[in-house]
Amino acid sequence: MKIGTIIYSNEKGQIVIPKNIRNSIGIDKNVPLNVIERGNGIFIYPIEEIRTKADTNESFYRLLEKTRGAWAGDDWPETAKKRRKIELAASRRRKKVIW
Repeated sequence: MKIGTIIYSNEKGQIVIPKNIRNSIGIDKNVPLNVIERGNGIFIYPIEEIRTKADTNESFYRLLEKTRGAWAGDDWPETAKKRRKIELAASRRRKKVIW
């Protein structure tokens, strides 16, 4: 096990991330941190970008707008047959692989 800098929490359970570590990964007062529980410990890392549901929906709408009509006039029964053929071929290839 790698031993780094040993710190202690205060009465409230708060900890201070040492300055040299904050500087090396670019943490300052404006950088949001994600804290994840893993096994017996925690994993803390800076978040580079926060996306809200509205941002995600907006991105999806822009994508739909960009691709609007791309499949217009497509022969769906024929497309379904081709897709099924491709999926079956991929399944057969996976079954042949010896792990």
